[in-house]
Amino acid sequence: MAETKTAAYICTGCGIGDTLDAARLAKVAKREGKMALVREHAFLCSDEGVAAIRADLEGEEAVTHVMLAACSRRMKTEAFHFPGAAMARANLREGVLWMVAEGEAHDEVRREMADDYVRMACAELKRLKVPAGNPDRGDARRILVVGGGVSGLTAALEAAEAGYDVLLVERESELGGWAARLWKRMPSREPYGEPAETGIGQLIERANAHPRIEVMLGAQVAQTRGAPGRFQVRIARADGSTAEALCGAIVQASGFTSYDIARLPELGGGIHAHVVDQAGFEALARQANGAPIRRADGRPLKSVVFVQCAGQRDTTGKHLPYCSGHCCGTSIKQAMYLRDADPEASAMVLYTDLRTPGMGEDFYRSAQAKGVTFTKGVAQAVEAAGEGLRVRLRDLILDEDALAEADLVVLATGQVANAGVDLDAWEAAVSAAEKGDAAAVAKKDELAKVSVLNLAYRQGPDLPQLKYGFADSHFICFPYETRRTGIY
Repeated sequence: MAETKTAAYICTGCGIGDTLDAARLAKVAKREGKMALVREHAFLCSDEGVAAIRADLEGEEAVTHVMLAACSRRMKTEAFHFPGAAMARANLREGVLWMVAEGEAHDEVRREMADDYVRMACAELKRLKVPAGNPDRGDARRILVVGGGVSGLTAALEAAEAGYDVLLVERESELGGWAARLWKRMPSREPYGEPAETGIGQLIERANAHPRIEVMLGAQVAQTRGAPGRFQVRIARADGSTAEALCGAIVQASGFTSYDIARLPELGGGIHAHVVDQAGFEALARQANGAPIRRADGRPLKSVVFVQCAGQRDTTGKHLPYCSGHCCGTSIKQAMYLRDADPEASAMVLYTDLRTPGMGEDFYRSAQAKGVTFTKGVAQAVEAAGEGLRVRLRDLILDEDALAEADLVVLATGQVANAGVDLDAWEAAVSAAEKGDAAAVAKKDELAKVSVLNLAYRQGPDLPQLKYGFADSHFICFPYETRRTGIY
């Protein structure tokens, strides 16, 4: 162990030297504080001041213990970051200068307080030990990514390119998530006029080929224990086997689920075979592979009505209260599929207001140029009409009821986040189950089935959820922690 050598540094900046006698404080530190080395500096927190301290730590002086007589220990923590040294701080600025009233009448009190603060800091310093580090500190550099869709794949690749090992866990039998089910996606580059390739195939190839990425398919997180830097994760495979992994951080990219179309019977959802959601239309487009799109019964589509905000932006409390953001652009894209494959086909987008911010406006205009019809109105009912469907709507421009005939109706049903267990419902179920409520025990078991991370923490199996069920990435696992969870 290195020999202890103490040093005191008296700062005269921020008005300290104008009000207090720095030379007197230096003598207090030397004579009464028994500091081996005492220096004064105009601005200790400046680059020059920090460099001077560091030179004493690393140079011939070989200082091991540092006393800073300057500002509050809450201030300038980054500048005064010397992890290899013990450090005490005398708060002259906030604790003395700012606390004692100005004027000669208070000079004695001010001087005595400053002397005492330096004495106390010196006494504290001599009892301190050079920090040895936390023996329980985790330093695992492997990152767990939960979810193999476009977000999870991107996170895994970026982490791997930054030099981290990655374990990518996907519950399905193949990577890609929702992006792999799309025929095409909205454009992200100019000229913003046509649907673009998804690019998901290239992402999957890169992830599978990357030497730092391990992919586990048909797998789920069965339990997560530990803390940031040392998460102990148990992975359950579809064949019943398990694997253990030590990870430093976790990325939750668990995606979303489409809002259940069957909850919209008034719009034909779950009733008429030819009423589908946007995911259903993507499946038809993928099957057509650029040829004219056909219904499930094989009939070519000659007319399609795309109903926006189906079960979204609802003010009654019955459906989703929020806008999922992508649905307007997705319907525009899908209407283009139809018109590109068959210019004679009719595509109507029924909307209350279109949300295509930024360059999405160019995409919208491109659809208009292709002959897609945009009608401002509200769908009131969808009913069978011969071999097709009839949409009853309220035209908001003409302020009158209207009808639209269609071979297929597509409902923009929106997204529901896969954020795991709602902890409010979990806490209620756990409390009731502990009192012997059999229904609550069943409810708890049912809730546990949707957990994403299965956290072994007393707060519950998943991160808390913000408004509308989105996971809170800034949650702190335990009340005494001062950092984020390490789960993003």
